[in-house]
Amino acid sequence: MPFYPLTTTTHDGKRITLTIDDWLHIKFRHPEVGEDANKLLQIFSNPDELYKDERGGIHALKRIDEEHFLVVIYELENIEGYIRTAYLINGKRKRRRYGTLSLRQF
Repeated sequence: MPFYPLTTTTHDGKRITLTIDDWLHIKFRHPEVGEDANKLLQIFSNPDELYKDERGGIHALKRIDEEHFLVVIYELENIEGYIRTAYLINGKRKRRRYGTLSLRQF
């Protein structure tokens, strides 16, 4: 079992942390993400898409197969961020959610 908190660096140099509480939320509320928290952190080195929501949360998306994406949502505080949740979505749901004006690509 890894030692928490886990940290990684985003593609643009920001430090991102996954706490044990947030990992337990993801693990039990979104079991489709899997059991390996370290794999979750790999999205930050090369996300396929990034969106910012109206509350300031950053949505990092990574295609995992032809029809599914892993979404990891984190919040930044200066140059440091904290993962809040992660889940899988299919292409149809992605188009509905990220095709709106409430989220913007940056």
